[in-house]
Amino acid sequence: MSVKLKIGIDVGGTFTDVVGIDEFGKLTVVKTLTTPGDFAAGVITGIKKLLKHANADNKSVDIIIHGTTVGTNALLERKGVKTGLLTTDGFRDVLEIGRVQRPEEGLYDFNVDNPAPLIPRRYRLEAIERVDSKGNLIVPLDENSVVKAAEVFKKEGISAIAVCFVFSFLNPEHEQRAKKILERELPDTFVSISSDIAPEFREFERTSTVAINSYIGPLIDNYVSKLEGRILSEFPNASLKLIQANGGSMRASAATGRAANLINSGPAGGATAASFLGRHIDVPHIIATDMGGTSFDISLIEKGAGNVTTDSKFEGFPIKVPMCEVTAIGAGGGSIAWIDSGGALNVGPQSAAASPGPACYNFGGKLPTVTDSNLVLGRINSNLLLGGEIKPSKLAAEEAIAKVVADKLGMTIEEAAWSVIRIINAKMAKAITVRSTQKGYDLREFSLVPFGGAGPLHAAEIAAELGIPRIIIPPYPGAFSATGLLIADTRYDFVRAFYREQAETSPENLWGAFINLTASAERELDSDQVDIKNRKILWSADLRFEGQSYELNIPVGENIHKNKDRFARSDVERICSDFSDTHEKIYAIKSLAEKIYFVNLRVTGIGSSKQFKPFELAEGSPSASTAVKEQRNVYFGKWLCSDIYDRQLLKSGNLINGPAVIEENNSCTVIPPACSARIDRMGNIIISI
Repeated sequence: MSVKLKIGIDVGGTFTDVVGIDEFGKLTVVKTLTTPGDFAAGVITGIKKLLKHANADNKSVDIIIHGTTVGTNALLERKGVKTGLLTTDGFRDVLEIGRVQRPEEGLYDFNVDNPAPLIPRRYRLEAIERVDSKGNLIVPLDENSVVKAAEVFKKEGISAIAVCFVFSFLNPEHEQRAKKILERELPDTFVSISSDIAPEFREFERTSTVAINSYIGPLIDNYVSKLEGRILSEFPNASLKLIQANGGSMRASAATGRAANLINSGPAGGATAASFLGRHIDVPHIIATDMGGTSFDISLIEKGAGNVTTDSKFEGFPIKVPMCEVTAIGAGGGSIAWIDSGGALNVGPQSAAASPGPACYNFGGKLPTVTDSNLVLGRINSNLLLGGEIKPSKLAAEEAIAKVVADKLGMTIEEAAWSVIRIINAKMAKAITVRSTQKGYDLREFSLVPFGGAGPLHAAEIAAELGIPRIIIPPYPGAFSATGLLIADTRYDFVRAFYREQAETSPENLWGAFINLTASAERELDSDQVDIKNRKILWSADLRFEGQSYELNIPVGENIHKNKDRFARSDVERICSDFSDTHEKIYAIKSLAEKIYFVNLRVTGIGSSKQFKPFELAEGSPSASTAVKEQRNVYFGKWLCSDIYDRQLLKSGNLINGPAVIEENNSCTVIPPACSARIDRMGNIIISI
């Protein structure tokens, strides 16, 4: 009988990480090159490679949990499908007008503008209909106007349509009817409606979200369908689940038509893994950073949990679906070094990615990257990339750095490579500051958890610059996000607009609305075959004071529907009181005279995942001399002779003084001079700055 394997797959810009755990808790980790032309090919290759390392067969694969970048990349590169918008008469330009605000990063820069809408004006059409602010029908839907719009969409070769009518979040009848007409007239066209994707108020954000959903929807559906077919043909006992932007997983069939929920889902796995790590080693406050081949992703963990928000932006586009708060910049091992017109050295955001890759890979890349610089400076072992499968050329890296950087700036190759490292470190440090210090957090209270193949190479220097006192580098940092996929809970989120003032809020109506949303969550968990004892139903509400333009999400309770018959007036008052207290805590103001309004009700259905027990290392002495495999010169502003350690040989309690490098198959940890490290019982490398 085959041992069952649960497999997590994280597709990155350069590498695809595959992590498997069997029913006895044995972990297997492999990497393979990402295949940009056909991501599924890299996924299948990675699974087969893992099975070989785990000495398992194709029938062993039980559950595959996948973080996909298909939609994310399509948005980043503006390579979605040709999309049309059907909206209420008079609202054609909502996407163009937006909030009449300049982008935050360019508030004082007149050369920076908001991104152009995903849907050009000529593809934005209007339907005659109107619903008022109470959800009452004012103007019946003119079905002929929808048919005429379909004719235009067909003539223009539109592949997907987004439908967003005014106040449809209160009454979706017109949107639902328009969808049926469009699907009848254009049977091969993808159609999504805002009342399904984002049934919340705020016209611009809702329109933006459904536009994104349609822009990438056909790509996601096509990818998931083909991948699921290939998985079933190769691994007959497997079921496919996808990671959402909220950090939870859902079955592949539930993702059909809901592409917006998968935006930026890969980084959510890293946030989940970092939260898990923090809880097990009693470190509640963490800055988690994922440095891969293309991007540097930052998430902030407080009290053992990451923050999930419904007011996110991606590439400047508002998106109202629950998302882990992850900030990303273009900084990775593949980030390209270049000289601008003023003669200054820059690094990124352009990336060599998997193809053509860094110059040292000899895959056709000719431009110098961060990886090339680390190789030249002795920080990367030339025999350890991708577990030894890639034999990088130091000569090719030196030639690229010399031609593009060193010769033009009158530097030695080492000085040029060191400059590349310092610049990329400064960019990453600044990004962490924006996400933390500028929002009022004191970084001295946090630990840095770096992962991704390149993360531990740069972590100590970044932490020193920011005053972060401690770094925790987990086992298998190169595949840490994929490990997070294995422990992600099943999760489904539901929302309903519920705009009522506190005094007008009936306990019966409030209870009934929550119960209706709960029924939807229970149906999804039933479809995923989540055992009753492993379920949690979380209730929360968005509230605000009268006249405010923002809300605060207030927890209402867990599994309340099992513990109470219904709400009483005191429950409504308790929720409003919790809102006032939270508002005072965040904004230092509490107004007892202001009216409080309920805005949205939210229900989250969670199926708790089986958590594996972290591996514990054998106890050792403070001396780590038995793990030293060689010495070599490593550049820290000057060449220093450094001990090189094999991480697999390290034991709990070992102490290491810098300068040193700890090597493993898919990553390297750099310990600068004046820094020290110890190995804890779980095999984490704890670096003190």
